Amino acid sequence: MGLARHRAAGWIGFGCLFVAGVSACGGSSGSKTALGGGGKGGTGGTIGAGGATACPDIFAQTLQTFSLDVAASDWAAIQNEFFTAGALPDHDFVQHQTASYPAVFHYGAESMAAAIHLRGDSSWREAVEFDGATGKMQLAIVFDEVNPDAAFHGIGKIKLDMPRTDPTFMRDRIANTWLRSVGIPAPCATSAQLIVNGSPYGLFVAEENIGHHLIKEFFPGNSDGDLWDGGNVIQTNSMNPNRARQQMFWDATTPAALSAIVDVPGSLVSWTAEALLNDADGYWGGDHNFFIYDQGARGFVFFPHDLDSSLDYLGRFDSDPITWWSVRQDWLLPIPQHYLIVIHDDGLRRQYIEALRTQLGRFDVAALQASIDVAANQIRAAVATDPHRPVDVAPADFEDAVALARDGIAERAAYVERWLACQDSGTGTDADGDGVIWCNDCRDDVASVHPGAAEVCGNQVDDDCNGVIDDGCQ
Repeated sequence: MGLARHRAAGWIGFGCLFVAGVSACGGSSGSKTALGGGGKGGTGGTIGAGGATACPDIFAQTLQTFSLDVAASDWAAIQNEFFTAGALPDHDFVQHQTASYPAVFHYGAESMAAAIHLRGDSSWREAVEFDGATGKMQLAIVFDEVNPDAAFHGIGKIKLDMPRTDPTFMRDRIANTWLRSVGIPAPCATSAQLIVNGSPYGLFVAEENIGHHLIKEFFPGNSDGDLWDGGNVIQTNSMNPNRARQQMFWDATTPAALSAIVDVPGSLVSWTAEALLNDADGYWGGDHNFFIYDQGARGFVFFPHDLDSSLDYLGRFDSDPITWWSVRQDWLLPIPQHYLIVIHDDGLRRQYIEALRTQLGRFDVAALQASIDVAANQIRAAVATDPHRPVDVAPADFEDAVALARDGIAERAAYVERWLACQDSGTGTDADGDGVIWCNDCRDDVASVHPGAAEVCGNQVDDDCNGVIDDGCQ
């Protein structure tokens, strides 16, 4: 769907930064060393205790090559499943259970038995709808399906991610590597080209699966809690999750109730990191691509996943760090409840702003841009020759998207810096003349929309900037 359409599709829908093992303290104009996957990261505020450890060699920050041998009949079957299930209506697709197929995985001179299965949701269906026969299947390569203790280089599962809405072919790689570098739970990720039965299949971001292995890394000594995807789908302790605490999490509607069950400081670390990455699908900026992990007495802590809707995805970098929905055309989904509790409470809102200030200090623009440059150089040829590249994403679109992401990192940091300065001074422009300065006005281009404005029932607009459309209307 071309870069222009890709941008339109985006509407739908405390310390030092460690860079390549070297401490790079400071703000947005630090070292030009690219971000690396190894070395210790910061502790991420209250998240975890030890930060990120070095990633296994299969996730080294280079272009990896993974190969699969799959029986011809099984490969035909998985392709048939891809096209058949991908054309199902929403309800039937959600009910679809993916099948597993045996394969042999090769990495250099090493080989190991594995299983493969399809993965994805909207990205799966979009590939079928828009690309047809050349649509790219996203796969999971599973080593521990039969033997739960089986692993390849310490990894039980590799996720191959590449939605057609990512013409940079690297959003997950860049975003997750930065999150790890600042101590926020995130999988190891790099670029990988896949070979199937001796023939090139395509370019992906290869990611570590998020499960008990990652929880042990970021929560050492406290890794036996419940991990919930989206707050609803249990990922660990699946036989006996603590559903009473999960219900307490969802029942929280006041600041006191929130603080009793949620690690608010730790969660703000994650939310503000997402704000800087301009993530459109996490708990900040969307609502569904997130995990909560139960740390026990410290409560549930949020952290994001599936960052392929970050960086350049929205095509703009001026999403207000708090009222992010205000620049989304026709945004009708409800704003997540726990987020609304924070931004509606003066004390918690101030904590959020201070967490954002801290994360901005770790958002090393030069290092992030250098990482994009390194990755782009590594994958450029693979993008051009990818046999399953989206039909309307040409190599030129890749270059445009990479440039947009690169420039966008600087634009985002500069915007947040201006926003914080406006908050600190309490002064700023009022472009629409409604009496509210721009950093406190969710729409400084519409005089009828501002905090304290009367809600106009039925207009599908958040008139009073409180995150609720048509509140108070019957």
